[in-house]
Amino acid sequence: MERRSSVRFAPSEIARMEKLVTHKKEQVLDEIFCRKLAEEFNCSPGRVGSKALQAVQVQEWFRQKFPASTVIPPCLPTGSEEKALASQASAPVSEEKPPSSEENALAVDTSISNDIGEVSLDLPIDNIDKLPEIEDMQFEARSSKDFAWYDIATFLAYRKLSSGEFEVRVRFQGFGAEEDEWINVRKAIRLQSIPLESSECKLIREGDLVLCFKESNDEALHFDAHVLEIQRKQHDIRGCRCVFLVEYDHDGTQERVNLRRLSRRPKHS
Repeated sequence: MERRSSVRFAPSEIARMEKLVTHKKEQVLDEIFCRKLAEEFNCSPGRVGSKALQAVQVQEWFRQKFPASTVIPPCLPTGSEEKALASQASAPVSEEKPPSSEENALAVDTSISNDIGEVSLDLPIDNIDKLPEIEDMQFEARSSKDFAWYDIATFLAYRKLSSGEFEVRVRFQGFGAEEDEWINVRKAIRLQSIPLESSECKLIREGDLVLCFKESNDEALHFDAHVLEIQRKQHDIRGCRCVFLVEYDHDGTQERVNLRRLSRRPKHS
């Protein structure tokens, strides 16, 4: 199934929207309000040369802040993910029990698995250490359909495979239930990548793993890539003018991109 283009907001845009959620409440869901805010973002210097934001993308971001009963999806702590997920796994897979904050933790790898056929209903729950809750953490997942990374809106359920690994069913930010996927916890879920401001280009070095926004006639998606070469240039009123040669991990192609198309990995991921 094809996916429409994903969107990433800059840290300054997210901070602005978080503030609006606090002060404006449900008013931020208004279509006219979202259109004006999208226009404001598109006029900012950081958006020069980038694909224009649409009002519906801003509205969808706000909508995720006001789901049914105004319940915010649970955060996931880091640590031993298999132990954390197993701690509350007494329900069979068919029940699709929503994971609590103590049932999940994430590690990073480069491959992916959606082996639906190897599901075990006998999940060990004895002698499991409880992990501390870590708030305000956001995650992204790599889809098995196109190998692109998408922000996670909600963790819906979990299951344990006969191999011993865990999968969670996720809903991607900005997409409906028809796009939900089972994702391998260890291999394809991680802390959300961080968009870069113009002053942060010095944080990127040759050899770094980055998330790069790749545009073509058919798609505009975020893929893992490694930085091969950096041409440092003096910044001007438009911001960072440096050029980064990257190689995409999923297909080996190379491209020269500007900083606006890159997001860095959190240092502790």
